[in-house]
Amino acid sequence: MHFSIRKFFLPAALVMGLLVLSVLPGMAQTRIIKGKVTDDKSQPVAGAQILIQGMDIVREFKVKTDKKGQYFYLLGMQSGTFRVVVRAQGFRPEYREGIRPQLSEETAVDFQLTPGSDYKLPFEMSDEEKAEYMKKYEEQKKRQQLSGEIQATFKNAVSLSEAGRYDEAIAEFNKALEKMPDEAVIHAGIANALAKQGKNEEALASYQKAVSLNPDDPSIHSAMGVLLSTMGKVAESQEAFKKASSLDPGSAAQNFYNIGVTMVNSGKSAEAAEAFKQAIAADPNHAESYYQLGMALSGKQDTIPAAIDALKKYIEIGKKPEQVEVAKQIIQALSGK
Repeated sequence: MHFSIRKFFLPAALVMGLLVLSVLPGMAQTRIIKGKVTDDKSQPVAGAQILIQGMDIVREFKVKTDKKGQYFYLLGMQSGTFRVVVRAQGFRPEYREGIRPQLSEETAVDFQLTPGSDYKLPFEMSDEEKAEYMKKYEEQKKRQQLSGEIQATFKNAVSLSEAGRYDEAIAEFNKALEKMPDEAVIHAGIANALAKQGKNEEALASYQKAVSLNPDDPSIHSAMGVLLSTMGKVAESQEAFKKASSLDPGSAAQNFYNIGVTMVNSGKSAEAAEAFKQAIAADPNHAESYYQLGMALSGKQDTIPAAIDALKKYIEIGKKPEQVEVAKQIIQALSGK
């Protein structure tokens, strides 16, 4: 018996329809993670690195944000729990954990980044790094808990010192020190109260302690410079004022003025005049420096014209009526009128 094989051909449109029917269910059974990354001003961050990590099974997927700050990743059939990490230059890293994308859904994971530097996230740290991180975290937490109470005590101590109740102020400062012994500003507060009582050696020791704890605070160096000047320690006083100026150029005029006053008190008029000139160079509107410069230059015949100019400038911008009047009288005397 002879059998023949017949070939059957389906219409092309029908074939395409069957293919679509076979593909659509597969696409419907997929998982997608997408999102948008913006900065602290809600502007898109382009080129941000997105890392998608499996938390239950070790796996990683990478993608970048587009110019609109958007990213999109097709996980396909892969299920599980994921972590999404984002990093971008000039911003602190961020992450989200416990993300469980569902079938036939787009799981949105958006980020708003904060300006800053990159650093290791907790899950990227070694055991030693985690221990060090937790130690610092607990110390910071403790400081924050104490800060409210200590600030109230410190504020009360400052108020007492300003009212001239120095012994009470020092007692309050010491209460704050019991809880935060390494706080430079508290030691400086004690030093100030001691200096007001004329206990200069004790005050100096407290300022030195404050400086050792925070060598970058210009106000402490400046205050110590004033005390050293009072104690007649001219060279040390100048060094303290110069250090304050280097740490805070904005305070240079006041610190050079302080140096000038120290020189005046030491009977060194020429050196004082140079310091006042430096103060004026740092701040052309530093009125007191013009007044003191005029006084320092008024003692020699060859510097009288410069003294008159300085005093005239003080009359123009000075704020103290009694000194303005003195400046006028000195100009009159120097001019011979």
